[in-house]
Amino acid sequence: MSRFLMIAALSPLCLLPSFAKADVIAAENSKIMSAIVYTDRATVTRQAVVHLPAGSHSVTFQGLPAQMLPDSLRAEGSALAAVKFGAVVYKQVTASEIASPRASELNAQLETLQDQKNILDGEKQAIESKKIFLKTIGNQAALRTNENIADINLKPEQWTHAAQTLFTAINDAMAAGVAVDVKLRDLDKKIAAVQSEINGLGTGQYSTYTVTVPLETPAATQLTLDLSYQVSNASWNPIYDARLNTETSKMDLIQYGAVRQNSGEDWNDIKLTLSTAQPQRGTSLPDLTPFWVDLFRPELYNTKTAGFGGAGNSAPLAAAAPAMMAESADAMMRDQAPMEMAIKKKEASFTTANITSGGFVSEYHIPGPASITADGTETKVMVGQFATESTLQVHIKPQISTEAFLVAKAKLKGESPVLEGQVSLFRDGAFVGKSNLPLLRPDEEYALFFGADDQVSVKRKLLKDEKTEAGMILRDNIQERHFITEIQNLHSKPVVIVVKETTPVGRNDKIATTILKSDTTAGYEMDSANIKGLMRWEFTVQPKARQDVKLGWKVTWPKDTDLSGL
Repeated sequence: MSRFLMIAALSPLCLLPSFAKADVIAAENSKIMSAIVYTDRATVTRQAVVHLPAGSHSVTFQGLPAQMLPDSLRAEGSALAAVKFGAVVYKQVTASEIASPRASELNAQLETLQDQKNILDGEKQAIESKKIFLKTIGNQAALRTNENIADINLKPEQWTHAAQTLFTAINDAMAAGVAVDVKLRDLDKKIAAVQSEINGLGTGQYSTYTVTVPLETPAATQLTLDLSYQVSNASWNPIYDARLNTETSKMDLIQYGAVRQNSGEDWNDIKLTLSTAQPQRGTSLPDLTPFWVDLFRPELYNTKTAGFGGAGNSAPLAAAAPAMMAESADAMMRDQAPMEMAIKKKEASFTTANITSGGFVSEYHIPGPASITADGTETKVMVGQFATESTLQVHIKPQISTEAFLVAKAKLKGESPVLEGQVSLFRDGAFVGKSNLPLLRPDEEYALFFGADDQVSVKRKLLKDEKTEAGMILRDNIQERHFITEIQNLHSKPVVIVVKETTPVGRNDKIATTILKSDTTAGYEMDSANIKGLMRWEFTVQPKARQDVKLGWKVTWPKDTDLSGL
C-alpha cells in the first residue's frame, strides 16, 4: 500500500494543470478521528474513505468550521494504487442560505424541548382544572349541608369516606402539579442554554470552508484520505489530585486534563492528545537591525553662528542647508536600506510547535475514545499518574499561628515533568483543600501542605520584652525580646518538626540585630532560603515527647531616633 503526504494550502488559482478538469468527489462520510489540543488551539484530523476511478479527480470537504486556520491545512492518504496529490485548495463560503450544522442541530433540540414544554403546559392546565373541580364539589357539598342538613341522610362513615376521597384527590392533584413544575423548571433551563448557544452563533449569516484535494490515480482504487487543520477556540489545562497516605508517607500525584472547545464541530469518540507545545509563540526570534549612533554636530543647530534664520553668518548655512539635508536624507536611506531589504526578503513560514518555557514539549495520549462537545463545556479526562518519593514533616510558624501543618516533601521521579496547575489535596482519603502546583522537573522537590496536624501541640510564650539604653557617652536604644515555643508530639510515632521564625532586619546600617546565643536554641539555619532574618530549625520529636525552641534577640539603634516596624 502506498502512503503519500501533501502539506500545501493554496488559493484556487494554484491548481496544477493536470487536475484542471478533474471529476469532483464529495467526502460525504468524513469523520473527525483525532485531535491534538494545545493551550490555545487544536489540530483536528478528519478522515474520509473514497473510491477513485482511474484518472484525475478532486475530493472536496464541505462545511468545515470558520475557526479553521487555512495555512495549517495538511493532507495525507494511503491506497493500493500510486495516487498523486496536487495542491490543497480552500475557499471560504458565506451565505445566509447555508445552514450551520451546529445551528440546525440546536434548532432541532429547541423544537423538541418546546414540544415537551407544551405537553407539560397542557398537563398543568388539566391538573389546575381538576383542582378547581374538586374544590367546587367540596364547596357545594358544604353549602348544601348548611342549607338543609336534615335532607342529607349520610351515615358518619360515609361522611368520613367522602371527605377522605376528596382530600386524597386534591392532594394527588397538588403533588402532580408540583412534579410538573419541577419538570417545567428543568426544561426552561435547557431551553435557555440551547437558545444562548444559538444566539452565540450569530445571525443567519454562516461562514464555512470548502477544502478541495486534487489527485490522480493510474488505476481504480480505494483511498483513505486524512485532512488535518488547526482550529481556534480550543484549549486545555492540567489539574491534579495529590493523595497522601500518612501511614506509609506515600503520595500519589494524579494528573487530569481539563479540555474545552468551541470550534463549531463536536468531537465524538476521537483519539485525543494533549500537548504542551505552544504554536502561537512562533519558531524563532525576529531579525536584528543595525543600532546606529553618530557624533553630535553643534554647528548644525547653533543659531548664534550659523542658525537657520538667525542673525550672523546665516546665508552660507542657508545655502548649504539643502545640500546637507539631501546628504542626510541619502544617508538615512542608506541606513534604512538593509532593514527594508531584510523585510522584503522575509518569507512566510509554516508555524510549528515551539519549546515551552520549561524547555520541553510533552504529548499526552488519552487512552480510549473521548468526546468533547463544541459548546465550551469543560471535560475532565484522565492523563496519568506520576511517581514520587515523599517524606513527611510538620511545619510550625509560631509568629503566625500555634497550629502545626502537615507537609509532604515530594520529589518527582521518572522522565516527564509536571506542568503548573491547580491541585486538589486528599489526606487519608479526605479532601482537605486546594493549592497550586508549580512547574516541576524530574528529581525536583516541592512541599505540599495537607492541612493542620492536631496531633502536634504548639504553645508560644513571650518571656521578655524590654527597652533600655546603653553606652557611656553616646547612648543607644535597645529593644530585647525572648520567646519560647513549646512543642509536644502526640503521635504514636516520631515526627520531623520544622520551626521557622523571622528576626528584625534593619534597612539602615545604624540598626543592628543580635541573636542572643545563650537564650536561643542551637542548630538553626540563619537566612534560610536566602530570606534575610529567617531562622529555621529541623529536628525529630519522639512519640509523646516534648521539645522547646527558644529565641532571643536584641535590636540596637541611635538614641533620639524612632524605629518603625517593632
